[in-house]
Amino acid sequence: MGGAVESSSLSEDQYYNCIFAENSALGGGAMGSGGEARPAFTNCTFTGNSAAHGDAFYLTSREGVFPSHVSIVNSILWNGEDEIFVADRSTVTVAYSDIKGGLSSTSAPVGRIVWGMGNIDADPCFVDAPAGDFHLRSQAGRWDAANQSWVRDEVTSPCIDAGDPLSPIGLEPFPNGGRANMGAYGRTGEASRSWFGGPVCDVIVAGDLNGDCKVDFADITILAGQWMWHSPQRGIGQ
Repeated sequence: MGGAVESSSLSEDQYYNCIFAENSALGGGAMGSGGEARPAFTNCTFTGNSAAHGDAFYLTSREGVFPSHVSIVNSILWNGEDEIFVADRSTVTVAYSDIKGGLSSTSAPVGRIVWGMGNIDADPCFVDAPAGDFHLRSQAGRWDAANQSWVRDEVTSPCIDAGDPLSPIGLEPFPNGGRANMGAYGRTGEASRSWFGGPVCDVIVAGDLNGDCKVDFADITILAGQWMWHSPQRGIGQ
């Protein structure tokens, strides 16, 4: 169970900026949970994984009495259309993620799927998935790993600036819209840049958090949101 990862025995594993690709298993092409685990996945990409049940996630437990609690945020699940399968009383919380097939690609006969805010079902526009390049295409610029340079595309991924508004943008380069990208490169120095509908600002202005070449109330709003990210009241995504 779990083509790449199996969580069990009260584990509370945290996964950040991970890529799970081309894995397979009977249950959980990428991840399986055997009971009482609380793994959290932030800014992860799941693609090309396959399984009889749950191309990305499969949750079960011995005798069904040791449920797990899995959280997924700022992530991309782009496999088949059976992304999450909950076979016991476990709970999966998904927010601000791109899920192929949307809610209909999840199944929880006796468990629970908590479908949070910000989820979408749209082609993430990977640069070259067959070749293993899961950067997001962007008209404002995305990182070309082969040539070690920034290039601009003709399309922009809907996963750019689509993560949790309160999630730290981390090392995302300017211009970045002041909001984290979904997927494995979100919040990193290789995060695809944002497009503002006009010429991209290439000048770094102190205090300009969204890269629009000016410091205004929009930047203060971003700052306030980031400040509250680690609030004790927050749940998923901490």
